[in-house]
Amino acid sequence: MKKLILLLFLCVLAIQTTSAQNEQDSTEKTSYDDGIESQWIFGFGLNLTKNSDSQFEGLFKSDNYAFGGVPIYISAETKIANKWTAKAILSSNRWEDGKVYGGQTILGSSEAAPNADYLAFDIGANYYFLNSKKWMPYLSAGMGVSQFGDYYTQENPSILVKSGTVFTINLGLGLNVWFSDHWGLNLNTLGKWGSENLHQHSIGVLYQL
Repeated sequence: MKKLILLLFLCVLAIQTTSAQNEQDSTEKTSYDDGIESQWIFGFGLNLTKNSDSQFEGLFKSDNYAFGGVPIYISAETKIANKWTAKAILSSNRWEDGKVYGGQTILGSSEAAPNADYLAFDIGANYYFLNSKKWMPYLSAGMGVSQFGDYYTQENPSILVKSGTVFTINLGLGLNVWFSDHWGLNLNTLGKWGSENLHQHSIGVLYQL
């Protein structure tokens, strides 16, 4: 886990260094309303995921958030219209010992029990509502599918909870900050509504072709 955080920090540091070297080119950075026919952006970073039986209860309680296993995401984004892009995100995470999932506390690997693994694939559209070439906030809407692993809980340690697949409708917002023509930083938060409700927050590095 510490290695992942260190890797992300080093990536951001490298981006800032590249930005300083290419500052004279930053004014040529293209925005999403400049008429470019094709543009691809790829992302990689860390995510926090919450499922605590209610979409907004315990929003700031750390025990409700998964940050285990390999809590990363990768994304691909392409322009589809003026100020509009299509985006796909693949995410993984894990609720481990002591984390709250569905209102109950995970009894995980410390008791030779499985942790609650999480794998999600989401697609959607982003709308960039400012014409800024560096600070680019957006709203997003889409859908996704999330796969959850089996787990035990401290409340009912003898019962294996058989998790499965959840389909969700997603709404969110985010911000891209560009340091150069190719490198940037993404902050994103996504609400996911289905038979189970989720919050997913992420921070990552962007590379634009």
